[in-house]
Amino acid sequence: IAESHACPSCYVVSGYGVKGTNDKQSPMPAIHKPPISLSLQELAAVDTWMYVREGIEAPSFEEIIKSYEKFIPEADRPKQADDKPAGATSLMADGSEPVDQIFAKAQCVSCHTIPGIPGAMGTIGPKLEEGTTAAQRIKDPTYKGTAKSPAEYIMESIVDPSAFVVKPFPDNTMPKVFGQKLSAGALKKIVDYLSQVKTGAPPPKI
Repeated sequence: IAESHACPSCYVVSGYGVKGTNDKQSPMPAIHKPPISLSLQELAAVDTWMYVREGIEAPSFEEIIKSYEKFIPEADRPKQADDKPAGATSLMADGSEPVDQIFAKAQCVSCHTIPGIPGAMGTIGPKLEEGTTAAQRIKDPTYKGTAKSPAEYIMESIVDPSAFVVKPFPDNTMPKVFGQKLSAGALKKIVDYLSQVKTGAPPPKI
């Protein structure tokens, strides 16, 4: 797992490579590198959840960290957020970026499959086809949020992900800090894009 995250193209499953590369290049980004830049601790947290989700006992946190240290040179290891220099921006994205970069900076691509967004093939959270699913979820009898439209639901799911938890995914997996870490402009770009993503339809252009 550590090698596949640190070097996605070191082994590409047949049929899943970037088109035209003869399965030599993976579409998955190296998630310890910019713009995602997960620290070793964050990578270990993701891997632990992957084990738990499959009902398998995970290796210890320390063992997972050591496995990443084998594949990621020290110079290439991002620092944890708490270790970043004072004065560093607290925003993940300010809204000036293209929407695919916003998804990457917010690390959405690590947990979700998002049609049309390069590298967004995560399975920790639900596939994001909100142009179809948002309205369905608002009508769900178990929905306890306040959204009245798909756009409102998407915004709510970002800033208050516990308002409706898509089954079979557990609550408290998605961070609840995006309302503070993404600018209003960045949030609007995400909402506008996801509102256009519909099941079975070509994704919108970036």
